[in-house]
Amino acid sequence: MKKIVIIAGLIICFSAPAFGGDRFFVSAGAAAVYPVDSSYRNFYGAIQFSPELKAGFNFFKGFYVWLGYSFFTSSYTIPVLLEEASCSQHFLALGAGWETRRGRRLQFDFFAAFILAEFREKAMEETVSDFAPGMHVGAAVRYFMAKKIFLGAALSFSGANMTLAETANSLGGSRLLGSLRLGVNLGLRF
Repeated sequence: MKKIVIIAGLIICFSAPAFGGDRFFVSAGAAAVYPVDSSYRNFYGAIQFSPELKAGFNFFKGFYVWLGYSFFTSSYTIPVLLEEASCSQHFLALGAGWETRRGRRLQFDFFAAFILAEFREKAMEETVSDFAPGMHVGAAVRYFMAKKIFLGAALSFSGANMTLAETANSLGGSRLLGSLRLGVNLGLRF
């Protein structure tokens, strides 16, 4: 999944001069994440830290398409056994959005995307992992500190449902991946 993000980012960066006109943007940031799965919160904690990358292309007036990647990881020590359990969730997003009039210092942004979510948990010498499709929706505000540099804040929700296989040490079952996210980012339009 990481290779796909890197390749897409390189394609966007190298094709930017061909289109010009401040149509491309990239941003990097972080989010405070509140996982929607209550069993995940019980074991790994209610708030997680998630790095985020996003790249997009304005194709018509305020409309754009975008590609994003985010993840979070956490660990937990199983009582009595004193075994370390670790878990990670990765999200690759492909979506579209609309931003208010360009050229102003303050812009509002509304977006949605299809996501591919990956869940991976390692505990008691076993690893359980799976992928699932889902959705991501949100709203953001951007403040342009300079003509091409912006600081942004976003509130969004992502969700995907998956069923994990049963193993010798795990009952498996249905998991709801995703989270409520409050993020900040720094971006560049070119």
